[in-house]
Amino acid sequence: MSAGPFRIPRTLGLTDLVLLGTVAIVNVNTVPPVAGFGRATLLLWVVAFAAFFIPEAIAVTVLSRRYPGEGGVYLWARRHFGDIHGFVSGWCYWTNNLFYVPVLLVYLAGVAAYAGGASTAGLVDSKMFVAAIAFGWLAIITVANVRGMGVGKWINNIGGVGSLVTVLLLVVAAMVARWQGVAATPPAVEGSVLDMASGLGVMCFAFIGIELASTMSDEVRHPERDIPRSIVIVGAIAIVSYLLATDALLALVPSGELGSIQGVMQAVSRGAEAAGAEWLVAPIAIVMALSIAGATSAWFAGPARIPFVAGLDSALPAALGRVHPRWGSPHVALITCALLSAGLTALSLTGSSVAEAYQVLLRASVVINLVPFVYTFLVLLTLDTATRLQRFAGAVGALVTSAGMITAFLPGDDVASVVVFELKMLAGVGGPIAIGLWLYWRSRARPR
Repeated sequence: MSAGPFRIPRTLGLTDLVLLGTVAIVNVNTVPPVAGFGRATLLLWVVAFAAFFIPEAIAVTVLSRRYPGEGGVYLWARRHFGDIHGFVSGWCYWTNNLFYVPVLLVYLAGVAAYAGGASTAGLVDSKMFVAAIAFGWLAIITVANVRGMGVGKWINNIGGVGSLVTVLLLVVAAMVARWQGVAATPPAVEGSVLDMASGLGVMCFAFIGIELASTMSDEVRHPERDIPRSIVIVGAIAIVSYLLATDALLALVPSGELGSIQGVMQAVSRGAEAAGAEWLVAPIAIVMALSIAGATSAWFAGPARIPFVAGLDSALPAALGRVHPRWGSPHVALITCALLSAGLTALSLTGSSVAEAYQVLLRASVVINLVPFVYTFLVLLTLDTATRLQRFAGAVGALVTSAGMITAFLPGDDVASVVVFELKMLAGVGGPIAIGLWLYWRSRARPR
């Protein structure tokens, strides 16, 4: 994507795309909030994969070829349905990032609290500690990505490796617990149908990420060849990782005792204790923190391309479309995302417990981020060149995505006040969309 005399460098190869997709999708922080349904949780992961990821993979593969270029979900809806629909799709994808990055920052702090062992684990409930970790890492990834994807991609790649190592360590810990005879025995089914429906929406959300490469299509060396390949590889990695991680958590910690933020580290601590190797908790926490840190960088950098392209299209202020003269990065868009994410992180920690703040951020992210996928599936469903299979995938994806948006409004167990939770959800979802539409019409009203 050109901007004046400058062009963003093509620095991403197949390995980079696979690790980017892995770190974006395989986030074990999404497992504890949905692992409370007993062994049925494993079946729900398969349903989410079949009903959402596979249609998503078909849509991304087809549309990235039909409408190539920087912008992904923004570009597809804009080319197919028109400017306003493209803007709403891209805006929701971007603003979700503003919520999801704080989710990851809060979770990063929760895991980092275990880096000092049992003596520091209590810091997970300290807002001062959470704020220090969150704002510090946000500053680091902002600087790295402003320096260009050639620098920022290494944070993503390290995080991708960390994600796979984290899953492996969880499996090993579960094996040790079973060998020692201290593994938990989860029930076949636990929780209500409504709880499971809400959890299914979060699971669909967990599989979002393969479209991330398409938002940076002009920065991929061979996008037509490598993006479809990376989708297949990442899909296999994702479903296997989630099934293994969930099975390990169910074996290590009774489902009723899993915390939303520190649940994975609870499992690791129990496995290490069963093996008489408590000293392993700190290094495992560090590896997992690297995974989450990489995911934060990926979800920070990728969606920032949406306001960048929207700035070039005059759908948002033109300054967002500027490219750094030395490093070739969309630096204005990146810095803007950093400032807004910092503000939302601070707001989420005000007047709520850390656990409730995490729930609100996660659920609002689910709703906002599923909006562009409704558009994506509708584009596939109405594409004139689509096959019957592709249209079927579009219809299934649109239905499941819409249902996931509705069930995300069901509060979890960490919520103290249902009324406050719902008000925050309505404000968190409706507010950003209203602001986006206002900015869009304001930009359109100005002479180009």
